[in-house]
Order: sequence, then structure tokens, then C-alpha cells
Amino acid sequence: MPGVSITTAEPDVARLECGRVYFPHRLTVLHHPADFRMTLTAASLGPVSVGLLGYAGEVRLETAELETGYEVNVPLDGLLGTWTGHAEVCASPATAAVYRPDGRTRMHGWREGGRLLGIKVERPALEETLAELADRPVDGVVPLGPALDLRSGAGAQWWALARALVAVAEDPDGPLARPMVARPLAQAVVAALLHAVEHPWRDALDRRPATPRPASVREAVELLEAEPERPWTVAELAGRVGVGSRGLQDGFARHVGVSPTAYLRDVRLRRAHADLLAADPGWQTVAEIALRWGFAHLGRFAAAYRRRYGQAPSVTLRG
Repeated sequence: MPGVSITTAEPDVARLECGRVYFPHRLTVLHHPADFRMTLTAASLGPVSVGLLGYAGEVRLETAELETGYEVNVPLDGLLGTWTGHAEVCASPATAAVYRPDGRTRMHGWREGGRLLGIKVERPALEETLAELADRPVDGVVPLGPALDLRSGAGAQWWALARALVAVAEDPDGPLARPMVARPLAQAVVAALLHAVEHPWRDALDRRPATPRPASVREAVELLEAEPERPWTVAELAGRVGVGSRGLQDGFARHVGVSPTAYLRDVRLRRAHADLLAADPGWQTVAEIALRWGFAHLGRFAAAYRRRYGQAPSVTLRG
């Protein structure tokens, strides 16, 4: 979904455009139709969609089961009466409403107008993040608590982080919406949400994972050295050596000094350097060699290469 910015006085257009960003729904206008107006600005940050949604007067929105995603709504002003599929919540600037995929939802508000920040997270993104954080499989819908207190504790910390997404939603084509900035931010917001909202795995997130034996870390290093061209994930690498993802990351930090991802990037840089030294510049290009070792962005590859080897990769190729 590219950046969206729309203002409309047509309820049917409002329903369709809001449904594209979030979920299909029924829209009921509860004030004079001539005064209807909806505004929406939104951006897609990979599996996370973030938007600012506002209505000029009282409306009701109703959905079927969300099925494909989770959502968090935070009114930036005013109150929003909402059924999250499992509980009634009065959402406000101090209380977020949290929606699960396995429930019908209803929102009723905007009598005095106002906006809310809506964050939609695709199911696999949230459930895979939880599995990695908890170091255990997650099968089925995560029963997130229906409300999150934004005034204190972990909820306040989550909201301090999530408020940065307001700027992304306000300017979906601006610098904060660029993937290198926005996607790590969105991932952090999802991980922080799982630490803040109630669910059955909360205690597991607070327990420190067992540090793997050095032999397991050595085995993981050997796998990365043997197959650096493979699109390794931390979870896949951890599974191959028989430890949890968090434990493997902790083991790399303790015994190697960098994360598995950073180590893999270093291996690929070394292989690319060797290929550049051996290549015939008449037959091969920097881009071809970079892509061979998993560097899809040539500018970032060149910057990392220069930091490591003190010269541009093109100089090595010509040398």
C-alpha cells in the first residue's frame, strides 16, 4: 500500500478507502449527512500499517472478524466507545483499544470530531515476533488484552515509542516513512506492544533465556561461514543448532561480540571482497558481485565496504 492521503464528503468513498488501509466495514453516519467528512492519511511499513483517521461528526463502524491482523486504536482527542470482539472498551488518549483477529468489532464516537491513530499489524508479523521473543512456538491467535493503559508502566513506554508513528502517518511520503527508518521502528512498536499488553506469554518474555553452550555458537558460526549466500533468519539458524532465538543472540553477544545478523553481513562482505579482487572488470560489475552475496542495495553495500576496506568496491575491482 503506497502512502494514502484523502479527505472526502462521500460515505461510500470513506468506507472503501478506510477499508483498504484497515479492514472492510460498515459505516453508519449518525449526524446530518450533509456535514459528513472523513480524513485519512496512512503509510505502509511492511507488515504494519499506520494511519490517522478522523470524522467530522458521530459515526459507527462495524466489522466482521478481522481474521488477517491485529489492531491498536488510540484516540488523539475525545472518547471512542468500542467493542474489541471480546470486551467493551472506552478508548481515549489515556487508553488504547486492542483488537484481535478472532472477533467482530464496533467503534462508536466522533460526536465532537477528532482523530485517532490506528496501527494494524498483520497476523504473521505479530505472531512470529512473539515466538521469537518467547522462544517457543505460537499457534493460533494471540489472546491480547482488550485495553492498554497509556499513562504508566509499560503502556506509557509503548506509547512514547508509538507516538513517533504519528509523524509517519501525517507525512507518509516524508523521510521518517523511508523503509530504513520506518520498518525498524514499526518492528520495535510491535515488540514493545507484546511486552506491554496482557497475554499468556507475558511472563515468558520477562525470563532471560538460557545461554547456549559455546559449541552451539561455534556450530552456528560454521553454518554462516559455509552458506553465507543463504537468506538466514535468526530463528532458522537457532533451530539448526538446537537453541532458542533469544538464547542464540545472547550467545553470539557473549562469545562472538556481534549479533548473528551482523556476523553474516561481515562474512558476505569478506566474500564480496575476495570476488572483487579476483574478478575481471571487463566481465563483471560491482552490482553483480554485491547481489551474489545478498546486498540488494548497492549504496549501502558500497558504504559498508568502504568502512571495512577503506576504499570503494569499484576501486578494488579495477585494482
